[in-house]
Amino acid sequence: MNKSGAKLTLVSLLVVLLAVLLAALLAYLTPGEGEGDTGPWEPQVAQGRLPGFEDTPVNNDGRYFFYQICREVEFPRPTAAASVLLENTPGNTFDMQVEYTLDDYGVIYLSPVLQPGEHLISDKLTQEIPEGSYDVQARVLVLDPDTGDNTENFYENITVVVKNKLF
Repeated sequence: MNKSGAKLTLVSLLVVLLAVLLAALLAYLTPGEGEGDTGPWEPQVAQGRLPGFEDTPVNNDGRYFFYQICREVEFPRPTAAASVLLENTPGNTFDMQVEYTLDDYGVIYLSPVLQPGEHLISDKLTQEIPEGSYDVQARVLVLDPDTGDNTENFYENITVVVKNKLF
């Protein structure tokens, strides 16, 4: 190969590399479905059971409190929504709210209040944390539906994974 051919090949490789880097940067800055910071995030609380949990027991006795909570929540980016999968099981007589607490950061997530028979599929962290895997304490707050007062707490150990995916 002559010198001009080698220079042309080198320039071509640099142009291709620059194009790939620009595409990666653009993909990182462009929000995916449900991931954007283009406006205020509103989690979508829905009526009914969590998909896939329709056959799990419901509360037929007001003396108990049944709920569903995801044991491992993976956020594709620190500002992206993830599948939190929370359910206040039908038949309960109290509302519920869930918070995730991390020792070094305090409360990193606070769900909206869920009434009996409601679920939440995805939501965002309330506090951005760095990429990593964290052992988190999830607190399920049992709330009086009339006053909003916290009447009882249940605690679960869960894992929160925060990634920083480009694609």
